[in-house]
Amino acid sequence: MSSSSRFLLGFGILILAIVAISVIIAVIGSNQPVKILPENSPEGTVQRFLTAVRDRDYTKAYDFLAPQAGTDKTNTLDQWVSSTQNSRNSTSSWTASIVKSTVNDDNASVDVVIEVFRPNGPLNDPVSSNNVTFLLQKAGDVWLIQQPIDLWWLY
Repeated sequence: MSSSSRFLLGFGILILAIVAISVIIAVIGSNQPVKILPENSPEGTVQRFLTAVRDRDYTKAYDFLAPQAGTDKTNTLDQWVSSTQNSRNSTSSWTASIVKSTVNDDNASVDVVIEVFRPNGPLNDPVSSNNVTFLLQKAGDVWLIQQPIDLWWLY
């Protein structure tokens, strides 16, 4: 075997090892459990709301929203479900990260970055980053989301 053939064989093995290690890290890293935040905190409320939206459990998601004047729960839930019918088979996915939260007595704001992945072709950026500020108000022992009440672009 010539020295150039040995070099190419060694280089190929190195590339395969790097790919294998990358796959292992990706698989192990993606299985890390998400830290569940306290239920009676603004951050925990937003986390549970977004989890319910991700799981398409709109009845549960709606429970984290503050009652809106002139809004009927059934109509809002119907609108959420109908807006997801077209996207149910889409290939988009998203992740959310809490950036910052501020609590002032019975009011809070939680800043979240939501990254939505939608394959748009070879020349378009498939990831769009959205900054969302959730405004919450304390009602007894729980926090309820006042705004935004609709994240139509998410589902």
